[in-house]
Amino acid sequence: MTYVQKARLTFLGIDDELKNDASSVYSTVINSSFYPIPAGAVFAVDSGGTTVGNSPLKFEQRNNTKRLRFSLNGAFNDLNLSPKAKLVIESVTVPNIINMSYRQSKCVGNILLKLHGLNRANSWDSSGKKKSAPTIFTTPVKLNLQGFGNQTDTASNSTEGVSWDAYGKLNGDNNGNLYINPDPLNLYNFIIGDRFMDIFEFELIYDMAYCRFVMRGQTADDKQVQQQLVLKDDTDDLEAFQITFLVMDIEEEDKLYNDKDLLNKINHLIYRK
Repeated sequence: MTYVQKARLTFLGIDDELKNDASSVYSTVINSSFYPIPAGAVFAVDSGGTTVGNSPLKFEQRNNTKRLRFSLNGAFNDLNLSPKAKLVIESVTVPNIINMSYRQSKCVGNILLKLHGLNRANSWDSSGKKKSAPTIFTTPVKLNLQGFGNQTDTASNSTEGVSWDAYGKLNGDNNGNLYINPDPLNLYNFIIGDRFMDIFEFELIYDMAYCRFVMRGQTADDKQVQQQLVLKDDTDDLEAFQITFLVMDIEEEDKLYNDKDLLNKINHLIYRK
C-alpha cells in the first residue's frame, strides 16, 4: 500500500480565530506537582493581594489552557479521500509563555497539544485517559537558566509591591520548541478516514508553576509568584504557535483494490451464476 500526499495544511497562531476571545483561555486539571500549587509554598504579594508567608493556598481555577480554532470554510470539500486517509504532523512550533516582569517562563513542565475531532484516532494518554481530545504532541520546557547581573526591582516600581533581586532568567530565552517530523510515513499519524475536518480546534495545555525571586534583605527561601495564562499579556507568545499537517492517502490504484463495496459487487457478478 502506497501513501501519497493529498494536501498540506498550515495553521499559524496569529490567525487563531479565538486569539481575542477571553473564553478561549481556561483551566484544565492535570496531574502535576505544580497544579494546584503544593500546600506550604512561600508566596510574595501579587497583584491579587496574596500575602507573603507560608500559605496553604491552592488555585481554585488556574488558567493553563489556550484553545485555538482555524476554519477551512469548505476549501477541501472536493477532496476525495479513502477510509485509510490520515493526518500527519509535518512540523510544529509550541511557544513558551514568558512572564516579562521576571523574564522567566510561566511553564516548568510538559506542554500538551490536543486536537478535537479525531474521532477515529486510536490513541490513549495518561493525562486525558480518553475523557478529552487526544493528545497529538507533547514537549517539555527545556531548562535554560541565565543570570541578570545586578538587575533588581524596587518596591516603588515592582509589580508585586516588594523590593527584590532577580533569581535568574529561567527559560527566559527559550522562544519555543520546534519539531520537524523526520518520518512522516510512520510518525505522528492519525487516521481521519474519508470525512475531512473543516474546523481544527486545538488545546495548548501548559504545566504552569510560579516565578521565583529573592526579596532584598531577606534570608528566607526564594519567593514564588503564582502564574497562569493571561490573554492580554501572553498573546504575543501564543501567536508564535505553528503547525503544518500533511493529508496522506493511498494511491488511486490502491483505492480500487481496497474498496470493499466495489470488490463485493465484482464478486457478486462473478459468482452469481
